[in-house]
Amino acid sequence: MSQTLSRAETGRTLRTMASLQILLLLCITVSVSAAGHLQKRIYRGRNCSPSERLYHVRLRPYDGKYYHVCGGSLISNQWILTAAHCWNTSWTSGAMNVIVGVHPGNNKKEMEINQADIFPFKDTNNNVHDIMLLRLPKKITGIKPIKLPKCSAKYEPKINDLVEVAGYGNCQLDATYHEVKIQPAKLQCAQMKVEQCRNYQTTIQSCMPNEPYGYWLCAKPHAGETCGGDSGGGVVFNNRIHAVVSNGPICHNNRGTFGYLKVCPYMKWIKNTLKERKRDKKRKFWEGIVNKMG
Repeated sequence: MSQTLSRAETGRTLRTMASLQILLLLCITVSVSAAGHLQKRIYRGRNCSPSERLYHVRLRPYDGKYYHVCGGSLISNQWILTAAHCWNTSWTSGAMNVIVGVHPGNNKKEMEINQADIFPFKDTNNNVHDIMLLRLPKKITGIKPIKLPKCSAKYEPKINDLVEVAGYGNCQLDATYHEVKIQPAKLQCAQMKVEQCRNYQTTIQSCMPNEPYGYWLCAKPHAGETCGGDSGGGVVFNNRIHAVVSNGPICHNNRGTFGYLKVCPYMKWIKNTLKERKRDKKRKFWEGIVNKMG
């Protein structure tokens, strides 16, 4: 059984991530609506082709009672990049389950990620930003990861450029324009058009104080839009992941600005985390050898 968390419900439970979670999920106003869901889902998209977005993963966070829905991207054979609000540290009896190879499904594998292998970004003030790394319990073969961005103005998406998003979830409406609780059989792909964040700046700074204003990529619907269920999925430009799906306005209204968190400001943290955990693994290996010899 699955259930979508409302922003208010989620905000009340996230105490260890209070600054990020309450402001990100509860305090959304103006072009970003408080009526939205924790998860974002693709609407007005299309079926992804069998060769697209093979690095996309489906996250199934379990709070001890219900499974929830998020997306993520394989950035190496053992690491996933996603949104921090897809996990709640208060779920002490919960679990983070991930399905790799979910699209097109020929090599689908589901596994559980240890809580010790969940790494949300924290700044020097211990505030959590809405970006997170997950380490898989074993390496994945047969799936090509998405490339990380080249972080210079020459390569980053510019105003009116089209960026690609994808996800699973409720993408149908009934006669009264409410979501039908049926997940699509295939991964949905869509395009968003990059726009200025200027008109969105007040909302970003008031509701998302942890992340500096310049850390956000703003986009509006073009050939589809994100809606409930897509949080954590990759925002892709020129075959590189440039942002993670984090927020957006009321779904299906085909207007308003979506705020996606850029990857480039976190590249040093991403690279350091991957290196540190690799060193930790080697150290534990040799410690085990020494202990056996002693």
